[in-house]
Amino acid sequence: MQTDNTITLADERVLGYAEYGKPNGFPIFYFHGGQESRLSSGFMDSTAAKLSIRIIAPDRPGVGLSDFQENRTFLNWATDIEQLADRLQIEHFSVFGLSGGAPHVLACLIRMPNRIANASIISGATPYNYKGSLKGMWIPVKLIHWVASWKKDKQLKKIIQNDFDGLVNKPEKRIKQFQNYLPKPDKKLMTEHPEYGWEFIEGSKESYKQGIDAIVQEWKLYVSDWQMELDAIHTQVNLWYGSSDKMAPIFRGQYYNNELQNSNLKIIPDEGHFSLIRNHLEEILSELKTTNIIE
Repeated sequence: MQTDNTITLADERVLGYAEYGKPNGFPIFYFHGGQESRLSSGFMDSTAAKLSIRIIAPDRPGVGLSDFQENRTFLNWATDIEQLADRLQIEHFSVFGLSGGAPHVLACLIRMPNRIANASIISGATPYNYKGSLKGMWIPVKLIHWVASWKKDKQLKKIIQNDFDGLVNKPEKRIKQFQNYLPKPDKKLMTEHPEYGWEFIEGSKESYKQGIDAIVQEWKLYVSDWQMELDAIHTQVNLWYGSSDKMAPIFRGQYYNNELQNSNLKIIPDEGHFSLIRNHLEEILSELKTTNIIE
């Protein structure tokens, strides 16, 4: 694995990215969740290598090694990925995103559909402006969506700063929270494999390397108009949601399945927000290795 790569984009911003798996394998771009980073996908390395897959995992603007981007939109992300793919001399590739990575997948499908071999959304966030967007969601996650939607950022910044302070100063407490308060599948995962919790914490700490501004900015994006028409997407999108997920409940998968022209919804029994991608990574990557591009 190579975790500290960078390129300079056309607008002179630096974009950081990591690579996992097999260097000359089938290329798949992975878009991390909110309050995560390029380091959050390190657990995929051995599975990707086994499947002859090359995972490229970029930091979003202001996260980790990537420079902050003023007034960014989700659609801007596709421009960054197109430049990264060009620099790596990759013409066709698959994309997938976890949680807050979902709108970044959609952006790529809208802006460069002819380059996308396959696409998946795992436990993905959805637009905020439809009835029932928070249905079935855990109250603390509902709360941050609500606060992020306020015009003034003071309270959101306080929540984000407290999150960062907790990661740095009381990481053991965060592990205990994972083990005690998450839905049953996630609780089981974090209890049996506490190292997964520590890996998550390290990836999240990296997201704050430049401070909290990028995290605050992204939360504001989640609850704003995404400026994307889902019915303009014709590429098949694989949708993976866990039946016990309270951060991205199954209703979000059903929303995408109704709104997208071509989707395949899988609701996985007894999986949560953290457990699904860990327990089904090989299936997810194998599906992404197939191509929908007609030469």
